Amino acid sequence: MAFAAAKDGPALVDINHADSAQLRGLRGIGEKRAAAIVAFRAAHGPFPGPASLAAVVGPKLAQSLRERVVVSAISQSSVAAAPLTEKTALLR
Repeated sequence: MAFAAAKDGPALVDINHADSAQLRGLRGIGEKRAAAIVAFRAAHGPFPGPASLAAVVGPKLAQSLRERVVVSAISQSSVAAAPLTEKTALLR
């Protein structure tokens, strides 16, 4: 079974710290989606939870990735520093 896990990519990916290459290791995430995730994170701040990935990749793909995606703890200073937009307000 270790071979199957390696073939599918990394076991867990922290979407608040992963670079584009690490994100592309997730099933369904190619170059464009990985770049979109990184750009969204840079513009809106860290993801508050795995479900918030749906704002970038859509709800169906986000649901399929839930067991492979984690988020690091979000400090209050990073949340306060992130610009609040209509989209991020819904995610918080």
